[in-house]
Amino acid sequence: MRIAALDYGAKRVGVAVAETSLGIPFPAAVLPNDIEQIVRWLQQEKIERVVVGAPYLMWGAAGERVQEVEAFAERLRQLANLPVELLDERLTTQEAERRLREGESRRSRRAQRVDAVAAALLLETYLKRLGR
Repeated sequence: MRIAALDYGAKRVGVAVAETSLGIPFPAAVLPNDIEQIVRWLQQEKIERVVVGAPYLMWGAAGERVQEVEAFAERLRQLANLPVELLDERLTTQEAERRLREGESRRSRRAQRVDAVAAALLLETYLKRLGR
C-alpha cells in the first residue's frame, strides 16, 4: 500500500511517501497549500492512505492550529476519497531542521526541503506504529 504523509503549513505542504511492503519513507515533494493540487498529486502518485501531521502543543493540548489541520484533513478525505488519519507531529519540523543542518551546508537548500523531511519523519513514526 502506498501511504503519503503531509506536513501541513499555511503556505506549503511537505509530502513524504512510503510503500508499506518496504517500510521506508522518503521525502517526495513540497506543494503549495492548494487542496485541489494536493488531491491531483495524491491521485497521480496512486496514494491509498494519507497521514496528516497534527501540531499539538507541547503539553498535548489541541491548539487552534490543530483545528485548522482537522478541517484540512476532513476536506482532503472528502475530495480525494481516501482514508485520512491525523498523527501527532510535535517536534518533527525541529528534528527535520536538525538533520538537514547536519547534511546541508546552504540554508536556502535546507529551507526548500524541511517540510518534506518533516513529512518523512511523520511517516516513519506512523509506520513504526503499524509495526512495519
